[in-house]
Amino acid sequence: MREEMENGIRVLADLGVLRLSHMLYGRLPDEVWEQYEELLLPDVTKDVVAAIEYTELLGGTGGSGAAWKGTSAEASGKAVRQRLFSLTALCGSEIVLVLIELLMLRVDMPEAAELLEWVSPGNGSGVTLLTAARVCGYTDARGDAILPMRQAYETAGFLLECSQAKGVEFFQQVWQADSYLLTFLAGGDLEQLGQELGLTRFAPSGDPVRVFGFAQQAGQLASRVEALLAAGQAGEEAESAGFCVLIEGERESGRYTTVRAVAQQLSLPVLAADLEMLHAGGEPARVIRRLVRESVLEGRALCLRNLAKGEGTVRWVRQLLCLYRKYTVAPLFLLSDASVKLAPFLPEQYLAMQIPDHSRILLELWEGYLPEEYRHMASSLASKMRLLAGQVEKVGRACRVRIAAGDVLEERDICRICYEILDDGRYENVTWVKPGFTMDDLKVEPEVRAVLEDLCRQVELRDQVYGSWKLKSRYAYGRCVSAIFAGPPGTGKTMAVHALAGRLGLELYKVDLSQIVDKYIGETEKRLEEVFTRAQKSNMILFFDEADAVMGKRSEVKEAQDKYANTEISFILQRLEAFDGIVILATNNLQNIDAAFMRRIRYVVNFQLPDEETRLGIWKGAFGEGVPQSDDIDYEYLAQHFRFSGGEIKNVALNAVFYGASDGGEVAMRHIMRAIRREMTKNKRISLNDDFGKYAYLLHG
Repeated sequence: MREEMENGIRVLADLGVLRLSHMLYGRLPDEVWEQYEELLLPDVTKDVVAAIEYTELLGGTGGSGAAWKGTSAEASGKAVRQRLFSLTALCGSEIVLVLIELLMLRVDMPEAAELLEWVSPGNGSGVTLLTAARVCGYTDARGDAILPMRQAYETAGFLLECSQAKGVEFFQQVWQADSYLLTFLAGGDLEQLGQELGLTRFAPSGDPVRVFGFAQQAGQLASRVEALLAAGQAGEEAESAGFCVLIEGERESGRYTTVRAVAQQLSLPVLAADLEMLHAGGEPARVIRRLVRESVLEGRALCLRNLAKGEGTVRWVRQLLCLYRKYTVAPLFLLSDASVKLAPFLPEQYLAMQIPDHSRILLELWEGYLPEEYRHMASSLASKMRLLAGQVEKVGRACRVRIAAGDVLEERDICRICYEILDDGRYENVTWVKPGFTMDDLKVEPEVRAVLEDLCRQVELRDQVYGSWKLKSRYAYGRCVSAIFAGPPGTGKTMAVHALAGRLGLELYKVDLSQIVDKYIGETEKRLEEVFTRAQKSNMILFFDEADAVMGKRSEVKEAQDKYANTEISFILQRLEAFDGIVILATNNLQNIDAAFMRRIRYVVNFQLPDEETRLGIWKGAFGEGVPQSDDIDYEYLAQHFRFSGGEIKNVALNAVFYGASDGGEVAMRHIMRAIRREMTKNKRISLNDDFGKYAYLLHG
């Protein structure tokens, strides 16, 4: 044997040499023995082979294990010894131990492969259970060894890969060690293994895991897990072995953070697997075996993440648990959403925890995860950005990265980070609109502006009113911040929605009603439900333009179509009651909106055609600072003489800019007059010289 070994593969290979030398000594022709004399050891007695005691060997203390001090096992290092101990403790059967030794011998010393053909002729130098049984000293694998052979086959199937050739009996199947087991025994880094299956490893050491908002519940769960672990290890309760811990909540609600906090408190390493990726990992039985094997060999509790309702989920979990309980007393953590009902199908003892409603703990989450210098924004962000724990944690990390890069963040910058994290590209039936106006751009009556400010305060103070003042329980529904913007076309309704979004720092999503309303029964409601659900999760202002298309008055039921139309309206009414976000409806005809909506709408904002003073302000702001303007533009005359809406003034100004750009490079009064005539003609108004007063001559120049 070599004096120094680098890893567990060589330790096991050396032990395989001992066993093989003992079996073949005196049985090989002299010329063959001489061929392998550098590999094989002469005079290996039965007592030496019998002294291979794995527990003592790997512990390096007393008994027969003392004979191996100073050899490969002594030099292999503490980490490799621990891995060897884990493996040999799982083997149980001497046949499986020898099978693995011979496999490692082939890996470490390929020249030994030909010797195996002398042990089991006809196997093509492969390693079989029959080969291992003969090396162990069984002369007839079909006779007295049949029971241990079948037990060994089951254990080997858990640890190794089998060729499973057709027509070959189980004890003649050829076995191999996969890349994981080779890395494990070589003392290699396991962190990168299994990433294709979404495997992550969590060690209880390192920085403390922070759980904000529900740290007390996590601590209580840790105490309960600890009690069951102690009972299972002491053998006091059989049901405690391999028990389940069900943690229910939305994705990114803090389920995995809770597991990590519990594991850290109990010094319990964890192997986590993403079930979505596991489904794509191949045959379920093989994936399950791999998961359990790796968690047991590494001494880790297993955690299944992202369990969701789907075909075979319950069956998948039960199969895994059945194998898991056979090899470990560690808990199995199951992280699911509310759609998965596992408890009724699990006969074993389990603990359960439900992640609390995040609307109650948002302020604590933001205060916990934000960088210290930005925690003064926590209350406002908690009111506007209703994120889950995992999402707030991501925002906090992103803020720290940008601070490290030298950025100084404002609240709207943090809101922008929130939207980057929330946008998964799956929005349908809504169109993102970048707010293009501010409250300063909005030229409306003082009463309208006051209502818009009230709307903003309702959004900014939600967390204080419903959270700190504990009004949420009193207002279980109807918390939606909602408003109807009503008025003639061009009076500023859409601009006001943009200004509102800019003021709050929130994104605006306009619902595409052409994609929502469907002639087929139930489809409109289904699509609306998707819109409301996504709006709730993405903290966006939901904007329904021409809202009377889906929120018109209910009619007397005279035919089936009337009945289904009324059903759609009833659904929207119920959904508004339950919605905990911001909804703005715009309509040109308030009288067409069903009266039931008015009770559920917080504000009605009436936009009127602008008066002369307001028109003057709109005209003066219609041209940007970068547009060259002639001194002959008479804004007072335009405001007094043309009773246009804000939208019409915008159209006139834009057309006039293009006229000016093509005629001298600046906007003059003649260009504005020309644009006004085009606007009046478009709207089917009679355009006479008298309509343009003292500037009519400009149209003939």
